[in-house]
Amino acid sequence: MLQRNNRWPASVLGVTLYTLVFIFAHHFWVSPGERSIGGQPELLLFLLPGIVVALMQPESPLKSTLWVALAGTVLGTLWVLLVLNLSHSGWMVIWGLSALFWAGCGALLVRLLRIMLAMRS
Repeated sequence: MLQRNNRWPASVLGVTLYTLVFIFAHHFWVSPGERSIGGQPELLLFLLPGIVVALMQPESPLKSTLWVALAGTVLGTLWVLLVLNLSHSGWMVIWGLSALFWAGCGALLVRLLRIMLAMRS
């Protein structure tokens, strides 16, 4: 019963955290500057919202994480387009899908650790 009451605050916290990570990581995508590392390691930050949501909603960690990530992607995209007045090509959609992937991987990591701990005891 306690977990059921925890659903909306966990979702709001997850969307907020995901949106903040989206805006932070998108800042590095817009202005890469001088990089010694190829690729975009800042996308790994999307593991954090996935882990947090999966820990707070254990009954359906992946589904909850993907809904939170979808809502956070929409809010983050609106923030980038409207507030920061930045326009991007279709690459932003692909970047957003990879962010969804990494958030889902965070939820799956929590699920894997729970299974491993259950097998251990």
